[in-house]
Amino acid sequence: MIRASRRGVLSGALAVPTVAGLAHWRWRHGEASVLVHDPALAAGRRFAEAGAARGGQVVAIEGDRIRLARTVLERKPALIAGVSRHADALMIEEVAREAGYVPVAALHGRGRTCSDECQPGWNALGRLARAAEDNWIEALADYAVRPGELAGTAVASTLPPRGDLGLVLGWVLVPRV
Repeated sequence: MIRASRRGVLSGALAVPTVAGLAHWRWRHGEASVLVHDPALAAGRRFAEAGAARGGQVVAIEGDRIRLARTVLERKPALIAGVSRHADALMIEEVAREAGYVPVAALHGRGRTCSDECQPGWNALGRLARAAEDNWIEALADYAVRPGELAGTAVASTLPPRGDLGLVLGWVLVPRV
């Protein structure tokens, strides 16, 4: 049995909207998001093109992954989104954890869904990716560049599935609250 006081429940309920809007507030007040991609993957190149077209800061995963992650984290972005292989995502996540960031969403390329790895409040990103179908990478880029705004530019595609979906992981990191 879980014991909860009225005060505890009420303070928890009041904290949810505050926490949910924090990344959006920070982004609106000058802290940008960073989009990280693997240029060896077709999906990574699509993510970079979509992010750059929307005015985002795009960084390619090249060379030493640890040094790259530390360089990105020095900017103290309000949100870091990426499209990469699982190994690169894991390595960047470990460095980000040391800097006070936490993973909040992971979209698997083949299923375009937010699996068990999505934190409460981030499942909408999975629904957005599923609705965008094969354009889920562009939908993720759209969200990452403008968090908190409706990502409406990525629509469902009638094209056949693209290249390296089984290798691809879309992910999002935010500062720990």
